[in-house]
Amino acid sequence: MAKPSPVAHSKSAKPSSLDPLIEKLNSFSADNYWDLGKFLVEKVIPAALKEGIFGEQILKRMADVPGFKFPYHMLKQCQMFYTYYPDVEKRPLPEIFYFELATKVDESRKRTEYEKMAISHKWTISDLQKKIREDELVRREDEKTRFGFDLKERNVWSFDTPDPRFGKSGYKGRLPGQVIANALFYYTEPGWFIVDPMAGSGTTGDVIGSIPYFGNRTIKMYDIEPSDERIQRANILQTGIPEQSGTVDYVFLDPPSDFYPKAGDSDFSVSAARAETMMKLKTIAREGVRILKSKGRLSIVVEPTVGNFGFIDFPFEVASVMKELAMKPVGKVYLPRRGDSAKVRAHTSTEGPKPMTSECRELLTFEKP
Repeated sequence: MAKPSPVAHSKSAKPSSLDPLIEKLNSFSADNYWDLGKFLVEKVIPAALKEGIFGEQILKRMADVPGFKFPYHMLKQCQMFYTYYPDVEKRPLPEIFYFELATKVDESRKRTEYEKMAISHKWTISDLQKKIREDELVRREDEKTRFGFDLKERNVWSFDTPDPRFGKSGYKGRLPGQVIANALFYYTEPGWFIVDPMAGSGTTGDVIGSIPYFGNRTIKMYDIEPSDERIQRANILQTGIPEQSGTVDYVFLDPPSDFYPKAGDSDFSVSAARAETMMKLKTIAREGVRILKSKGRLSIVVEPTVGNFGFIDFPFEVASVMKELAMKPVGKVYLPRRGDSAKVRAHTSTEGPKPMTSECRELLTFEKP
């Protein structure tokens, strides 16, 4: 049986001239990063460009082919390794040092500095890794001073504890304010009008009010049970969001946990709970899209539900709803739970394996045409 072409777009697509190169690449040893990178840079990527496929695209397509043994992140690391250090055999340190520098340090100047320090101080690879980690922590502290919050550069936003400046301590369902701060940084622009229709303890307002970087943005907050005078009372599931259509630049939605089925629900009850959840999510999504201006954005925190009944991928369901509303996806961030919220719920059954629970939410962001 013929292997599927990694660059094929459909079942009717013709075999690609890249196929022999990719089969050759798949025969490489998994621990020979430099040789793999060299073959990618000198053979595969130039051939892909001739067929109109850019480097990032061919790496992702290859990684998705059944039977191809290299994941995308490894292909990318090998490409970077060879690109930055094509002369690695002539350099004074072992190859593993240069792989670490190529994949962990973005700036050329910093890579050179680390190389000189490693040679001068006769570092082990552990010494180099420790120094890179320490410098990264210092850089993050500098960013906190610059922006006023812990800025994340990758799409996993994990915080051990909520920043005490944002939201009310002990408030049920409190989202760490650092999540909202990062969302505002990446998905909003100066002068934007922001609406949080499920404001809870007012965390979004605290972020905008406390961090000077966001001082030129304005905020309106609503909640079914306002926790202070800044938040107006509104049940958006019943009456909608009290804003005119096409007047808002950014909407932040963090639905409460009781939107979702419970992990212990039976197969029978979860079917009704799933339908009810999707009805609620569709309602708030439509309302959010309605009030957005053209080119405005909407972020929503969504979590899958895992339990005795199986798995319900609500992030996928919400993305499908947004597609129906002609919203363009512009961001996907993973939000691992930390602290008390991450404690595993009690397993009531004494027989069979314990069902997993979901401890990672997703922040999905979309843009209106």
